[in-house]
Amino acid sequence: MGLEKLRRIDGTKVEIPADYKAGMRVRGIIYVDEILEKALESQSIDQVANVATLPGIVTASLAMPDIHTGYGFTIGGVAAFDTKEGVISPGGVGYDIN
Repeated sequence: MGLEKLRRIDGTKVEIPADYKAGMRVRGIIYVDEILEKALESQSIDQVANVATLPGIVTASLAMPDIHTGYGFTIGGVAAFDTKEGVISPGGVGYDIN
């Protein structure tokens, strides 16, 4: 994917624009400083974008500074979904919680 499309919003946030990947309904936002930004895994960035394609997602697909590749969602990923139009993703809830 086009990592050159990522945009630093401010000292704590990087934006994945909604045109980063076909089907994205909202943008992605990764909370990460300039030092940690260099360590971002491209697969984790793609997972934040993938979550942004899910039905009913509200506002943005988010990832916290501990972002790393998970099962569908990134570890450190956060998303809110509309109760009528949205989904519940086990990848977002966590398989180890049960």
